[in-house]
Amino acid sequence: MGANTAEAAVPDAIQELTDRLTASYAHLLAAAIVRDVVQDSYRPLSNARIPNYVPILVEHSSRTKLRELTRRSDSTVLLREHSDGIRGRSITRAYRRVRVALTRSA
Repeated sequence: MGANTAEAAVPDAIQELTDRLTASYAHLLAAAIVRDVVQDSYRPLSNARIPNYVPILVEHSSRTKLRELTRRSDSTVLLREHSDGIRGRSITRAYRRVRVALTRSA
């Protein structure tokens, strides 16, 4: 019973994490980019046999990725432009394109 309770609590914890990070990075990144980063960090851990530490690991990974995105001075404009302007496409694709564009400009 304990494992099922912990497994059921993980998606709620991930949603709370997404909300916290979205609020923290609201002035720097679009909410869709923050959500995508959290989901990309959560996806490999979603089927963990011991889910107790999954939210902590996802938060650490997400914060690291978000910090990398916000270190560049032009990332805010570029991320907002790509995340808001693409319709019918996955935000993951937009995120990857932006990341490639940022690494090329460096």
